[in-house]
Amino acid sequence: MNHELIYTSCATHEMDETNLTELLQQSREKNIRLNITGLLVYGNREFIQLLEGHKTEIFSLYDTIVKDDRHQQVELLWDSEIENRSFMDWSMAFLNVNTVDKIKLKAYSTFLQEGVSSLHLTGNKSIGRRLLIGMRNDFIT
Repeated sequence: MNHELIYTSCATHEMDETNLTELLQQSREKNIRLNITGLLVYGNREFIQLLEGHKTEIFSLYDTIVKDDRHQQVELLWDSEIENRSFMDWSMAFLNVNTVDKIKLKAYSTFLQEGVSSLHLTGNKSIGRRLLIGMRNDFIT
């Protein structure tokens, strides 16, 4: 059975393109080895990430993320079994909201103005999960 988790964190410093490219390369290589898929969203020094895979592997990865000195205030927001993966084709899809056309981001204005604190993750219809799936549909495919 597949499992997913969503966490948020704050970057310890502003991440430029070089930092983000390095982080993504490391993440994608590791996720391929562990058969983990998902989405990482970055903006205004905040991360929100959805990870999918076998429960043992995603929680092991999450423990590594918690200890990573590029993150602080790591908070697990969501943890649930799932029937199907939402990001099956991506070892790690990525969206830097700082570089997206602001007109296209209007549907995400609450999240972008208030940050991850605006997300309410409860049950299968969580706002946070829907937000990430919406970003997949609007920006990544």
